[in-house]
Amino acid sequence: MAHALPIAKLAGLFIKTLSKPLSKRIKHDFSRNATTQEILVGIGQMLHGVSTRLTVWGAGYKITTIKPLEREEALKRGAEFLGESVVFVTAVGVTTWEYAKTKAKEKIKEDLKHQALQQDSEELQQKLRALDVRLQALEKVVKANTQSRLNFGERYIEPEEVKIDISTPVLRK
Repeated sequence: MAHALPIAKLAGLFIKTLSKPLSKRIKHDFSRNATTQEILVGIGQMLHGVSTRLTVWGAGYKITTIKPLEREEALKRGAEFLGESVVFVTAVGVTTWEYAKTKAKEKIKEDLKHQALQQDSEELQQKLRALDVRLQALEKVVKANTQSRLNFGERYIEPEEVKIDISTPVLRK
């Protein structure tokens, strides 16, 4: 049996692929505007401070001061961080969407399986009720026959009552 083409997965891959040129475009546009340049320089300086602190602390030293980056280098690092953030957020969004879609499909399959089990259980309950009605009718016939004139001395003995729990559904493979 041939499987359908996974259009949703291809669409997610397409969106992830488009996020890379989009991030380059955002980096380029943000680097050209004076207001956004200041934001990118601030992000670049912050990233430099965090990475330097982690490196120095990891080596076991204490930090007194951190020399700031030159404006162009801070702008470059801020723009790179912005571009990578766009790609990362897009990938996380697409992955989350695919996960939610998969979970919804699993839930539908589980619900269908539960409905089938419920239907099987109801059918078995109906058959059990029908057998119970037939058994009661047969018991009436047997009782009537034991009281007939053609009885040769054998009497009908009432069977012991057996408790059957029919509330638990019977599972079939």
